[in-house]
Amino acid sequence: MKRFILFLLCSVGIIFAHPHIFADATANLIFNDNEFVGVQNKWVFDLIYSQALISTGDKNGNNKIEANEFEYFKNVAVEAYKEQGRFNYVGDGENFFAPQEIKNFKASIDREGKLVIEFLNTYHIAIPSDDYKMLVIAVRDPTNYVNINIDMEKCDIQSPKSIEVEYFVDEVGDLTLFKGFPKTMEALYVRFKK
Repeated sequence: MKRFILFLLCSVGIIFAHPHIFADATANLIFNDNEFVGVQNKWVFDLIYSQALISTGDKNGNNKIEANEFEYFKNVAVEAYKEQGRFNYVGDGENFFAPQEIKNFKASIDREGKLVIEFLNTYHIAIPSDDYKMLVIAVRDPTNYVNINIDMEKCDIQSPKSIEVEYFVDEVGDLTLFKGFPKTMEALYVRFKK
């Protein structure tokens, strides 16, 4: 009986520890003349999760996501994770910044039938003129409920010429701010000023 109970406990742990949703992601950082605007995200979800959401959100059943159907996908696939920063963790070494509004939201279905979500997760962090501001940016679900596959080396920086931006990719290692994340997780280290 003890072995059976141990087996059940281990099984429950395994069930809750593995990902339930998979997404291939890209992220680009957007600046304007005055601020770090935010992170432009693109998520392509796995086929099973995609089909479940599409079957519910495609109200007219035409296998296309139209503008009047965006709100459902925005709420279920993005806003549901607002407490987790919509999986964009932007910190300055001491604190994470809370994301603001979502802009430029789009949802579509690719040729393989996968759900594609695109949105700008805004932060509106002012750009200093006297010294560099440093941010560490990661795209991840630390609970591992959603497995986000992203190559941080492919992140693009979009900024006007009036802004100096330098960046590199490295592991989060022992950064206190990211203590709940795997140490080997890659993040983008960005510094910028006017």
